[in-house]
Amino acid sequence: MIPWIISPYSFDGSVVRFEKLVSVLKKRGLKSALLADRNFHAAVKFNTIMREHGLIPVHGLWWKDRVFIARNRREYDLLVRFYNGEKVNVDELPSFKTEELVPVRYLEAEEKAASLFMRKIFGLDEDIRGFPEKCEDVSEIVKAEPYDLRVEQKFPDPPENWYRNLRERASRMGEKYLERLERELETIEKKGFSSYIYLVEEIVKTARKLGIKVGPGRGSAVGSLVVFLCGITEIDPLKHDLLFERFINEERIEPPDIDVDVEDRRRKELLKELSKRFYVYQVSTFGNLAEKSLKNLIGSTSRRMYEILYGLPHHPSVHAAGVVISERPLPIPFRLEEEIPVTDYDMYDLDRIGVVKIDILGLKTLSFVKDFNRKTFDYSDEKTYHIISKGKTLGVFQLEGLQARRLCRKISPGNLEELSVLLALNRPGPLKSGIDSMYVSSKSVPESLKKLFPETRGVVIYQEQIMNLAMLAGLSGAEADVLRRAIAKKEKEKMEPLLERLKEGLVEKGVEDVDLILKILLNFSSYAFNKSHSVAYAHLSFQTAYLKVHFFEEFFKRYFEYNIGDSEKVFLAVQELRSEGYEVFPPNVNVSGKYPVFRENKVYLPLTAVKGVGESMVEEIEKNRPIDSVRRLQEVRGIPRNVLENMISAGAFDELYESRAQAFEELNRKVDSDILKIRELFGEKIEQKSGVKPADLCELEEKSLGFPLTPQKDVPTGLFGNIADVFTYGRVLPVLVKKISENVITDGVSACRVKEKIPEGLHLALLSPLHRVLRVWPFDENTRFVYRVNHPVKLEKAGKYEITEILKNGQLKRYEGYRPSGDEYRYRILR
Repeated sequence: MIPWIISPYSFDGSVVRFEKLVSVLKKRGLKSALLADRNFHAAVKFNTIMREHGLIPVHGLWWKDRVFIARNRREYDLLVRFYNGEKVNVDELPSFKTEELVPVRYLEAEEKAASLFMRKIFGLDEDIRGFPEKCEDVSEIVKAEPYDLRVEQKFPDPPENWYRNLRERASRMGEKYLERLERELETIEKKGFSSYIYLVEEIVKTARKLGIKVGPGRGSAVGSLVVFLCGITEIDPLKHDLLFERFINEERIEPPDIDVDVEDRRRKELLKELSKRFYVYQVSTFGNLAEKSLKNLIGSTSRRMYEILYGLPHHPSVHAAGVVISERPLPIPFRLEEEIPVTDYDMYDLDRIGVVKIDILGLKTLSFVKDFNRKTFDYSDEKTYHIISKGKTLGVFQLEGLQARRLCRKISPGNLEELSVLLALNRPGPLKSGIDSMYVSSKSVPESLKKLFPETRGVVIYQEQIMNLAMLAGLSGAEADVLRRAIAKKEKEKMEPLLERLKEGLVEKGVEDVDLILKILLNFSSYAFNKSHSVAYAHLSFQTAYLKVHFFEEFFKRYFEYNIGDSEKVFLAVQELRSEGYEVFPPNVNVSGKYPVFRENKVYLPLTAVKGVGESMVEEIEKNRPIDSVRRLQEVRGIPRNVLENMISAGAFDELYESRAQAFEELNRKVDSDILKIRELFGEKIEQKSGVKPADLCELEEKSLGFPLTPQKDVPTGLFGNIADVFTYGRVLPVLVKKISENVITDGVSACRVKEKIPEGLHLALLSPLHRVLRVWPFDENTRFVYRVNHPVKLEKAGKYEITEILKNGQLKRYEGYRPSGDEYRYRILR
């Protein structure tokens, strides 16, 4: 009997793990195993682990009712060509009928239930078998031998004038640029990476030729002058003190990694254009059942089954960015998706067989910026840094999160370098360790470190700083990078001898506090970030913030277009518009379209904000304007009844009817049963002329828009903070509110749903941007909210009943109508 291993990558219920298979084979005294899936997803994984353990991997392909065997590399390539759809003769290969083999989908008896469970998920029968007790060694039967699956990937060679052009560009920039270029080229040529860099240059040139926007750069490649001169990146590495050795050095074994960002909507177009000149493949990836989903499916009592199934592939997918490009076709298995081949191998397998992946990532932000058609930006613009420093960063690249907004206020960046620091610190590790506070105050930072790292106030924030310190001590650039990685990974054997040399070199250079510097280095270097990447992305953050400041209405039109499917983001945009003094109205069937409509200080939400209304439907509505009734729009083809109901609920017909209930009545005039439902829903709740009660209005708006929109006007304003500012700045603020419904509150200008129940009447609520009411107090005319802070602190205008008390030199100063601009304060309530 010959066991036929089917892997989980056949997606038919197998739970076989190759690590365990190796153990089973050794226990049985077998030296080989046959793997034959309906695809080649698992081939490299199987080949690698079997050969590592001195076993013979026998590769096959399960094709209809037969299993074809590849005994050597030539036959494997033939089988791959057959799988890829080429007309080749596979009859010369040994093969078995499926019934002649024992299909193995699990290895031990306790795994059978898990395999049956997966079979059920895929909608298959329960006819499965495990590893047979008695079996033959397949390699001896078919005379198979072990073989390597490596392939040769051919990059285009740079033209003869490529190096000359680089040198001419560098010489025009100055002697230090030419010196840096020669040093970089020496390493690049020695490592054999010229053709790789030239290929990426051609990718970027192709994108720009098509008018596709390319990002300023990402990752360590931004530190290379060669890459900059090729036009792949837009950041001058010498101007920003970026290190080439962080990108490539003589000690690095792995190939360089140049990632390219392009506008997301045209990424596929770029790949198809590149396919005219090169062989282009997208890269497979595999999704699995998420931990929570898996636990829900199998139940809490099946812990053993969970361990068997966790991490197994559930479905194939396509890597969001990874592509493989070669001048010659690669002998690898693939499937076609939208006319572009997708490799059966994932990124890790491609790396194992010597294939270099290039990331071409479609970035929505680049499409967004491209729409403004702006070529240059003033990176010293004070207004832009002002809104970033306030945390007013909705729609600003990398800075929309609440933690990022708090960090914006804390750091208050005033230039591109400080913005880069902000991005580098905006990660869980640095924030948890308090590096952000060290940077802001820098009181606890030794003077010696401030002298060494003036750009970050003496705080170790960038990986390049560790490398610069090592190079100052006499280590080579390659050794500095090895040390940087060794410290980050806590690899003692590599780290300790280099640290000793670092210490000796710093002492020789006359650096003070060397022991303290090394202690700080070891404590915080694991949090250090790639400066090249941070500087590049700081440019994108600035650009989006700049567009927001200087093209405010256009910015929000685009923001709605790009985020219209996300009701929480639409809600946040509404709050920011209200914070800026705009009166925000529901979508209007005769005014609104794909974008919000701005009329002086009024804004009408787009019709696409209504659930079920797409762009094609908006076009139909616009063709039939003016709309004078719901019935008129009901006659327009392609608008389903439930969408009309959503439009009424959202307020799209408010200007045509006295109430939304009246609009529903007309929609249902001919449907008796529906009239009864509407009357039952509204009945007693319908008020003369004013329509629906506020609570019901919020319910309708949440159903159709995803959030309550219409506020109640009977709440005093200007006394405290407001709902709009809480969500615009991502701050916890005191807000005077009134309950509309069980969990919906209003401050007279806006409305929002919260997770806590609020009592009837006016109350002062401490509201968080997570839709949480942290504290609530009954309100009367004597209620005051007092902030307590220590000097120094920046203040900003606030509500009439907000007071800031500042303790300075033992004396308390009081500022009525002001609040601290930062988030660190104590508070108390006065009555």
